[in-house]
Amino acid sequence: MQEIGNRSTRSYFNHPLVVESLRCLPAALEYPNPDDFRRYVINHVPQNSLKGRKRIAGYLRQRFSDGRTMNLPLAAAVAQFGDSRISREILYFELLRVYPLFAEIATHWLAELPEEGGSRESLKQFLAARIPGRSTEKVAKDSLTTMKQCGKISRPRTAWYRALWSPPPLEVFLYVLAALYPEPAVVPVESLLNHPLRRAMLWPHASMEELLQQAARAGHISKIARLDQYHQFTLVGSGAERFQRLLPDLARGPRQPALFDLEQEVKR
Repeated sequence: MQEIGNRSTRSYFNHPLVVESLRCLPAALEYPNPDDFRRYVINHVPQNSLKGRKRIAGYLRQRFSDGRTMNLPLAAAVAQFGDSRISREILYFELLRVYPLFAEIATHWLAELPEEGGSRESLKQFLAARIPGRSTEKVAKDSLTTMKQCGKISRPRTAWYRALWSPPPLEVFLYVLAALYPEPAVVPVESLLNHPLRRAMLWPHASMEELLQQAARAGHISKIARLDQYHQFTLVGSGAERFQRLLPDLARGPRQPALFDLEQEVKR
């Protein structure tokens, strides 16, 4: 899978566009060139303002491409699974990878919340030292919106939030394994358990063993071994091969998967 460019410089997080991403990303299979994808979004996203459509298209192009090609595994996943928990968790994972600040919020604020939850104000305080001089209210609002839309938080009362720890669907786990481990490898289980993105995704530590067993049954892991103090698993093939096993559209070439009606463009 391609690496998204300039991640280290993305020290802010705003305009998550979860719904727009789920609607538009399948079209990247037909328009893998970022400029072509941008033009597609401008022509088809259902906003009345041309300026607004251009802004949305720019955000999606920037965050889901490396400048040369769109994130095709993500596009194929959304095309295959539609607007579902699977797609939303995969999109959440990719946003964590694109935006270091969002990943830090998920890992060090959300995953650290006590069982009773925490306040919006505590998130703003968390952000104050990390983005001095910038709007903590805006980042807090957009982060919480993304987490809510992707099923990672509940809001039992106004401005109060609880983290929703839950094992992922198998398809999400397989996608993440392919993204995190792009080469054939023998992986220590401890490295997966301690990976910050596992915590950021709110996957319970205790669920990992069963997920590894399911991944083996799905053909993505060839062996899980316990030898004295060693506990490790062997991945089958490269990440690209495992993506194609999970997402057949990646091997089929261009298609027309968009959720918008391609025959009816929005008036400019």
